[in-house]
Amino acid sequence: MKTKPLQEEPLIPRLLATNALRANLSKHMDLNKMADSKASMIMTASSLIITITLTQYDKLNLITILLLAGSGILAVIFSILAIIPPLHVTDHTNLFYFRSFSDLSEDEFKSQFLATITDREKLYNAYLHEIYYLGKHRLTRKYGLIRNGLWSLLVGLLSATVSAIWVNLPI
Repeated sequence: MKTKPLQEEPLIPRLLATNALRANLSKHMDLNKMADSKASMIMTASSLIITITLTQYDKLNLITILLLAGSGILAVIFSILAIIPPLHVTDHTNLFYFRSFSDLSEDEFKSQFLATITDREKLYNAYLHEIYYLGKHRLTRKYGLIRNGLWSLLVGLLSATVSAIWVNLPI
């Protein structure tokens, strides 16, 4: 009995799939960098607001000081939480994320990584897992915290402005 030889998948679809995975992973990494940059900017702006507010405490009324300093501290907290990497708790070892494979010995890591890169389906699954994890868990969490930090800062600035105007209105 003669068996048919396995047909190799055409090169173009493989290249397209590989490029799509690589481009998607690269986009997620860029979004991750942008989130860290935004969190850093929020921390800087909030720290300046807190510092200026506390150095001008004798010229401002108490409610304005509390609103500015409180919203600034809240924005800093949200930004710090956005930058802190989440724990990687899963039953799946992700060979593309250092916290996931850090418990493996070097030999275990090498053998698992070689097994992954030599099996196209395992490699694609590893890429897809990393892309999904980055989008679903890391980026969703980071951008949610950054949004909360920005809202805290905006509401605090607007409230402090309204309170300063309200207190200084001639009655």
